[in-house]
Order: sequence, then structure tokens, then C-alpha cells
Amino acid sequence: MNTHLKTIGMVILGLTLFSCNNNRGSSTSETTTPVWIEDVQFRNIEEYITTTGTAKATKSIEIKSENTGNYNLQTNPRTGRPYRLGDIVEAGTVIIRLENKEYVNNVQLESKKLQVQIAEKEWEGQKSLFERGGATEKDVNNAENAFINAKLDLENAYISLEKMNIKTPFKGVIVSLPYFTPHVEVASGSTLAGIMDYSKMYIETQFPENALGKLTVGQKVHITNYNIKQDTLTGILTQLSPAINEDTRTFAGYIEISNPGLKLRPGMFAKADVITESKDSVLCVPKNIIKNRRGGKFIYIVERNNAEEKIIQTGISDDQYAEVTKGLKAGDKIVVKGYEWLRNRSKVKVMK
Repeated sequence: MNTHLKTIGMVILGLTLFSCNNNRGSSTSETTTPVWIEDVQFRNIEEYITTTGTAKATKSIEIKSENTGNYNLQTNPRTGRPYRLGDIVEAGTVIIRLENKEYVNNVQLESKKLQVQIAEKEWEGQKSLFERGGATEKDVNNAENAFINAKLDLENAYISLEKMNIKTPFKGVIVSLPYFTPHVEVASGSTLAGIMDYSKMYIETQFPENALGKLTVGQKVHITNYNIKQDTLTGILTQLSPAINEDTRTFAGYIEISNPGLKLRPGMFAKADVITESKDSVLCVPKNIIKNRRGGKFIYIVERNNAEEKIIQTGISDDQYAEVTKGLKAGDKIVVKGYEWLRNRSKVKVMK
């Protein structure tokens, strides 16, 4: 019985020792980490300061009536229909006419035309008499003065009548057009239309105090809107305030925007990236793969199925990439995915 128990005990002890040795062997084997790599590449890179603001039209006007008259909305020759919101109009285009026969009669245009003819003939007659000695120089001057006054009266008559034509003062877009029943009488001072030219726009914005030394008038700006992310417009920094707001610790700036396709609309919220420095064809890596520690910045590269730490120095950066000024060369295989689980000299398996 005792001999039998001893035999069982020896078997159990042997199995235990084998299991322990097996586990010890497993713990010493190194885990292979899957990683994704890419070659470090040369890129063009821009460093910028980002701000936001509301885009505004450089030219904007509300056209009001200067006289009372009956409302007549004109036809747009480009479309063959009455003018409406969104129509592009050239400078000097008549979009509305006001009719007021009493006002036209009071201007007395035909009478003033006749007065000019009479005054001109009188002046010519006085000059002829003066040459024959039949009139004085004063008579000639008085006749000339009467002629000049008659011409001025006629010009004023034309100006008065032109006030019945509602014209656009510059090329732009109709952005407001209050409805009036056709031929209804509108009072003097009524708002008849709103015109904006937003082929050029501007943003009034604020920059943080620490950006003061990096910004200068004339720097290029990339403009994007959250509704038209695929389209980037160009702008320029045109003004900078030298004064810092004590409450917000910011300073004001103005950005002019070129908007030839009219894709950016007045009132849109826009993002502006003011380019403070740019470099062409420099080594760059994704910013998110750069790790930091007391010794500096480093990334992982792959050499012979091992992850190797590479200490790097960086230069300028944008929202995605950072320039590498030291520590890498073109063609190095950098780890862009799976780097979170790596240590120096970790065994890796490159995934495709």
C-alpha cells in the first residue's frame, strides 16, 4: 500500500515539474506585434495660425426711393423674367422704375431744353454784336451766364428724373427685394432692394497674444467653410492691431478673401489658416506617431523585423504632419499603426 502511494506521488511530482518548466519556457518566448509601416517621404509643409470669423461682403448697400412713385419691377434681360433674389446685376442696371406723372411734369424737362436753346442763341447774338461794336463785354458775359445756368437747370432736370430709376451702384448680387404689388405707390424713403458685392470678402477676427510675433501684414491665408470643405479659398492678412485687449488677451486682424466663384456667402462662418512659414520638399512624418519623453522625441522604424526607436528633431508642423530635421532619412520604414504597443527592439510582423 505504501509502495503504491509513493509511486503515485512520484508521478504527480514529475507532472508538476514538467508543467512548471513548460510555463517558464513560454514566458521567455517574445511576442510578435503586428504593425503597419510606410516609407518616410518628402512633403511640402506649411505652419499656420488658425482663427475663425464671419465672412462679410466688401460692398453692401440698401437702395431706398428718393421720391414717391408707382412701383414697376423690371425684367432681367439675362433670364427674361422679373428680377429676383440671387440675380447678378451690373453697375448702373435699372432694376425698378417708379412712375409719377405729376413729378415728371413739375421737372419741366422739355421747357428746360428750350431754355438752353434760347440762351445759347442769345449768347451767340451778343458775341456777334460785340464784334461789331453793338454790345458791351458785360452784355456778352450776362448772356453766357444765362446759357450756363440754363444748361445746369437741364442737367438737374435729368438728375431728378433719373431718381425715378432705381439703379445698382456697383456690380453685385440682389440679396434683398421687398415685395411690392406691381404699380402700387411707394413712399419716398422706402427700401426697394439690397445689393452686395461678395466677389471679395473680409473677416474681422481676433488672434491670441502669443501670435503677435509670428504675424505680419501680407501673409497668405487659406480660407475654408464647414459647408464647402472641399473648396479652399485664398486670402491675405491686410491689417493687424498693435493693441492687446486686456480682457481677452487677443488683438484684432482683418483678412481679405478672394471669392471669384461666389461659393463663400455673406454671413458664413469661416476658418482662416494664416501661413506663418512654409517649406518645400522636406522629410515629414505623421504627428500622431511621435512619442515624447525626457530624452526628447522619438518614433519607431522597422529593421529586420525589429522595432527600433529613433530619436528625432522636428521643425515646423501643420495639423497632420511634422517636419523632421534630424534622425531620419528618406526611405526609412516608419511605424504608422501598432506603435502604441511597441518597445525598443520589439519583434514585429509587418502587415499589409
